[in-house]
Amino acid sequence: MRYSIFLLGLLIILGCANDDQVQETQINKFSTHNKPYDPNFLNEIQKKNPPFALDLSLNQISPSVVTLTATLVLDSGDYVASPYTSQDLFGVYDMSLIDSTDVQFVGELTEFPTPSALRVHYEDQPVLSYTGSTRISRSVEILSNADFECYGEIFFVHEPSCYPYVVSFVISRKLGMLSVTKIGTEIPKF
Repeated sequence: MRYSIFLLGLLIILGCANDDQVQETQINKFSTHNKPYDPNFLNEIQKKNPPFALDLSLNQISPSVVTLTATLVLDSGDYVASPYTSQDLFGVYDMSLIDSTDVQFVGELTEFPTPSALRVHYEDQPVLSYTGSTRISRSVEILSNADFECYGEIFFVHEPSCYPYVVSFVISRKLGMLSVTKIGTEIPKF
């Protein structure tokens, strides 16, 4: 027993004597970036592979009116709140024009099929939501006879991931031909 106490004391003394000696190791540069819990890393994954598909098209109604249609395709169980839901929610679907000197929206959004009334965990009442594949359209009046580019955005929160998305697009007329082009998909920073 006496030797055991002696050895324990010796180990404590030697252990305390080595406190000032720190062994430095080279930091692996890959281990300090892109950790699975790093929000920037997750945002990059969500931007490159958003959990939805959104395609845009234009349909000429008259010489001065076109219909802008966004076809939103969601996986099973995913949804996006319709702007026509009765609740005041952040992140409902919104289509806007940033530069409206050459074009302007007329009329209301039309949805096909009509949104489903879903019961969600954060609301007491059903929320009108897009599920599956939905076409959301809005009429656009052309105000200019010249060639132009008009930028716009579609904003919504993808559920149940709770990620907000902004899909930017441009409506343009070049040499008399109208077109719409999706520019990109971003996760906004609030």
